[in-house]
Amino acid sequence: MGMADNTGNDIVVYVSNTLGELPDHLLIEIFIRIPFVEWVQLACVRKQWADIFRGECLWQAAIIRTFPFAALTKRWPGPIPQGLSKRRYAALHVSKHIFGKIDEIVGHTYLFLREQLERSPVPPPSGILHGTIIGLQS
Repeated sequence: MGMADNTGNDIVVYVSNTLGELPDHLLIEIFIRIPFVEWVQLACVRKQWADIFRGECLWQAAIIRTFPFAALTKRWPGPIPQGLSKRRYAALHVSKHIFGKIDEIVGHTYLFLREQLERSPVPPPSGILHGTIIGLQS
């Protein structure tokens, strides 16, 4: 895991064994303060850390810290695949960073449509990708 100092030079940071001995609840408190984009790298450092990222506790804590008012907004009414908190975090993150507002329903809708497009063996008509449905001529 590396970091940069004020001059832009890379600094190598070694994870000591004592950090690996911390209980999960303390690691979660540390992880939720690290930028989201670095979580994939963190999950690769230790098996214990990967297990934390697969669990619900980290994602629930991340939702509470990152989106404190998410509990007050409308929630997705339909079934959500396993990993409820991780999926909720992804939906809230997408809605905030792509659409500029925190709206869980918009985020889940985006994730659902993206998954459907990824699963489709045939590319959709170009009109769907641009937000309009253009009728095909026969």
